[in-house]
Amino acid sequence: MNEIIFQESQKFKQWWLWLIIIFTSIIIIISAVAAAVEYPSTISTIVIVCSLFGVMGMIVLFYIMKLTTIITREKISVQFYPILKREWNWSDLKMAKVIDYGFVGGWGIRLWTGMGTVYNIKGSKGLHIKTDSKEYVIGSQKEEELRSSIAHLLK
Repeated sequence: MNEIIFQESQKFKQWWLWLIIIFTSIIIIISAVAAAVEYPSTISTIVIVCSLFGVMGMIVLFYIMKLTTIITREKISVQFYPILKREWNWSDLKMAKVIDYGFVGGWGIRLWTGMGTVYNIKGSKGLHIKTDSKEYVIGSQKEEELRSSIAHLLK
């Protein structure tokens, strides 16, 4: 049976992150407009338009990005929408435990950390899993709920 025993969705809601995104966006737009005013041409217009699309794309991407974790008795599913979706069957895992993984150089998808690939939005707690060849950490803001929900499944 595919009964969900744990589910969590996380989004980038940190005020300071949005401040950085908005500040960076304003700097990019002002720089593009200043360049267009100083050097008016068709290329300058193209630079402004591309800058605006790039800035809007970055804002939309961060706004829609979501880390969703679903755990059933059969598998662990993680989706970092709209970038990736991964699944692991419990039977294929060599180890799984809830850990405090500390700071891994940022948030999002962190490759080549000491614990393998880390999928996180914020914080430093999550589910650390190992397969035959790779390790992963799935960040969680619900450490205790995660721990109690899957305690009987942990190896």
